[in-house]
Amino acid sequence: MTEANVMHIGNLEVLSILDGSTRFRPSHAYRNGPAGYKGGHRDDWEPHQKLVSDDGYLEMSFGGFLIRGSGDRVMLVDGGVGATPHEMIPDPCGELLDNLAALGVRPEDVTDVLFTHLHFDHYGWASHDGKPSFPNATYRCDVRDWEYFFGTDEHATERLRPVEDRLEPWDGDTQLSPGVDARLCAGHTPGSTLVVLSPGDQRALLLGDVVHCTVELLDDEWGGIADVDPKMAQRARNALARELEGTDVPVAAAHFPGLKFGRVLPGEGRRQWRFD
Repeated sequence: MTEANVMHIGNLEVLSILDGSTRFRPSHAYRNGPAGYKGGHRDDWEPHQKLVSDDGYLEMSFGGFLIRGSGDRVMLVDGGVGATPHEMIPDPCGELLDNLAALGVRPEDVTDVLFTHLHFDHYGWASHDGKPSFPNATYRCDVRDWEYFFGTDEHATERLRPVEDRLEPWDGDTQLSPGVDARLCAGHTPGSTLVVLSPGDQRALLLGDVVHCTVELLDDEWGGIADVDPKMAQRARNALARELEGTDVPVAAAHFPGLKFGRVLPGEGRRQWRFD
């Protein structure tokens, strides 16, 4: 089990719930920007050595975020890889339910499962052994992703079919509950979504896979990972980085190491990043 990182945003409590993690050579995943997306690997990590381990690896976490404090709702944003290994993840995952249990949260306590998008490493715990993993939850995502993946992607369809009758999709920018909103940020997938936490005058963002690694918020020329529309995804990332720079708004993404929050700081000629 892994101890959760905790962030308080007004009356909301946000806890990182790890499902697992892996390490990889960063140049094996990142490529040049959209114009060269199918070209060579990106290997100019020298300005970003703080993000890479001493032996040259980049850590990528998997999991989700638990939100409490919005009325009686217990909301899980994204669901990790799940108990079944996936060929694209060399290291075992499947810790999410155990890490929820360590916080005293049972699967039946979860009222809402919110998918920022429908890639395999986000809906993994939607179901298990053909049954919903969270038996009392409403499952939600942007309707664009449901229409794009369900019925066309074999893995997504198999894992999501047990929760099809519990689905309540949203359509674009939507309030999900008091202080919790969905904001469409398409590109990585057609319905890729930011979750905006804004109780009172405080604000934080859960970025889903709009950003995988903090380097994507610091350098406008970096391409992303597995973007359905690479050019749109890069425009979305760059606009987000400019929006966040210097605002002191805490943000976390579904693959940041340890699912930690951090902030985009202004810099001399280059934005900077600081983990909280």
